[in-house]
Amino acid sequence: MRRSTATACAVLALLAASLAPGAFASTLAVELNPTTQVAKLTSTSTTNFALSYPANSTLSSYLKGYNSSSSLSGSFNSSTDGLRHFLAEFRDRAGENVSITNMTVSYSYSANANSTALVVEKQTTIIASVAGLFKVSNGSVTADLGWRSFYVSGALDLDLGNQTVDVNLAGSAITQSVLGRGAGTAILTAMFAGGGLWTRPTLNFSSLSSALSTWTRNYDPLTNTTTFSKTVAGNSTFSASFSSGGDAYSLTMKSDPSASISTRGYAQATGNLLVFSKPPAYLDPLLWAAVAVVGVLAVAGAVYLSRRARPNAVAPAAAGPYQAPTS
Repeated sequence: MRRSTATACAVLALLAASLAPGAFASTLAVELNPTTQVAKLTSTSTTNFALSYPANSTLSSYLKGYNSSSSLSGSFNSSTDGLRHFLAEFRDRAGENVSITNMTVSYSYSANANSTALVVEKQTTIIASVAGLFKVSNGSVTADLGWRSFYVSGALDLDLGNQTVDVNLAGSAITQSVLGRGAGTAILTAMFAGGGLWTRPTLNFSSLSSALSTWTRNYDPLTNTTTFSKTVAGNSTFSASFSSGGDAYSLTMKSDPSASISTRGYAQATGNLLVFSKPPAYLDPLLWAAVAVVGVLAVAGAVYLSRRARPNAVAPAAAGPYQAPTS
């Protein structure tokens, strides 16, 4: 009991020291342009892993004091395998009419370990131009956002820098972060590679699948921009455990997705569709400006007229010299 309490405290201490507030945040941002009928997709998937192990274990001897980080990036067009693979996964949710013309990917991780815990933060950012979302029928313009809850189910191997990296699966993120620890990587893989967490995707926005009509909507008439936003309450947490010779090991995975969809123009949601139309007249800022001008002129006119209609005041007669009363 004493050992497990000490281990838990050590894990919490390392988490507090290594992770800034909001470190679990994964964000999906979509900027729609009805004029060009192209959307800019920016997805930042941030996933945190915490591994706990006994201080006297072989794994601890390999990992304690370990620190490592890496940052890689690359650009892809429609002729590259990386973009074609991502598009195939994307079309599973978006349909065959959707196309991606270009994509940039940034991948990074940081790993920190002490005698009882390893913490890994992994982040993948994808920026892509997406076409084929808009449809014009009988003068009505709509955009299908059903793909916003996309996820990549398998490995997404991309050429970043001078190496090929899987930027998606949890197991890949963990092994890549501890490659500098030789046999420690093999031990960790042997413990958890057979479990479901190891093959769980980190590029996963499936929790954003609720209908757009249930998202928070805001229309700004000054910029003529409509925004829909959604935050999933709490963290998405998955865990796995392993035991050997009375020693317990645990691995957890956390993320916290949110999304924002913005577009030029006045749009309302019906299910997963955005329907564009002219804003109601009462939202027109020019109308409100005109009303304000009319109001100011009316007040000014009323003041002017009230002053002109006021009669001239009669000055009181000057008092004569004082005369004493006569008897």
